[in-house]
Amino acid sequence: MKKFLVLIAAIFLSVPAFGKSKQPEFLVKNALKCPQKVYGGGFLVREVIHPKNDGVNPGFSTSYITLKPHSKTEPHKLTKSAQVYYILKGEAILHIGNKTVKAKPNMAIYIAPNVIQWAENKSNRDFVFLCIVSPPWYKSEEKVLK
Repeated sequence: MKKFLVLIAAIFLSVPAFGKSKQPEFLVKNALKCPQKVYGGGFLVREVIHPKNDGVNPGFSTSYITLKPHSKTEPHKLTKSAQVYYILKGEAILHIGNKTVKAKPNMAIYIAPNVIQWAENKSNRDFVFLCIVSPPWYKSEEKVLK
């Protein structure tokens, strides 16, 4: 039994989430101070927490995303990652697979991997949401379909 417990302890200590690692215990960032890039066929994306940028690996990435008024994205999909959109402000029409959703503040929307999606903001206000992607988002898995 003692050997088994030592083996389990060794496994847990070798995994960064359980053992000592160089990852910080916490991370605080201002989303609006993160650099903004265009992804998802037209979304303005600020990567807030991402393993490639922050020295942490929570198993997901988090982005602060804006779609400007009277604009839309190109149809696109993530080939390996699932997404959760949490809507912060504004409204937009989300086309997800063969369904349409009117996204509003405080809604959480799950999108499975490999599902074609695009968004339209027909309003006069920014549409803003948090996007949590697991496993973390990488540009190489994003396919924009024109």
